[in-house]
Amino acid sequence: MANNDIARKTLPIPGQKRKRASKKDVDSHRPEVLITYRVSVLAQTLSRLVDTSVRANLDLTSRQWRVLVVLSRLGGSSASGAIARMASFDHSQVSRVTMELAEKGLLTMSNDPEDRRKQILTLTADGIEQLRLGLPHSLEREARLRGRLTEDEYASFMKVLGVLEDEANNLLEEVKNAG
Repeated sequence: MANNDIARKTLPIPGQKRKRASKKDVDSHRPEVLITYRVSVLAQTLSRLVDTSVRANLDLTSRQWRVLVVLSRLGGSSASGAIARMASFDHSQVSRVTMELAEKGLLTMSNDPEDRRKQILTLTADGIEQLRLGLPHSLEREARLRGRLTEDEYASFMKVLGVLEDEANNLLEEVKNAG
């Protein structure tokens, strides 16, 4: 495992004088070996896969599907923040997607009696039916992707994802706090 103290010292901080790469560094740079590049490319490919599949099978966007899945997992929710965190969206994206889903009749929005500023989101029977129709496709995608890995590789992959996600969040906080 890399020495985190060394890694942290090399992180460029906004406003600080930064080193410049040499021409040799630029010429030898290969983004395809960078973790950030590879994970980003994979994330975009998986996102397109889900979006294409969900559009073809359910006439929904991948964002709409994700909010349906998350709302199903959370149950009726007044916490758009919980949905945003779990779906990895910002609040405005959750608001926009929930309006779209309400227009499609897949969820209802009602005022929270304890806090009128909040909306309670609840899946409708049609929303639950969309989940029932979409879930087999989702599970098939997951099985096919997971089928490329042994159980040990999958366990290692999940562990590595957790470690990288934690460190990426640490780096993000460092950059935010330095700016």
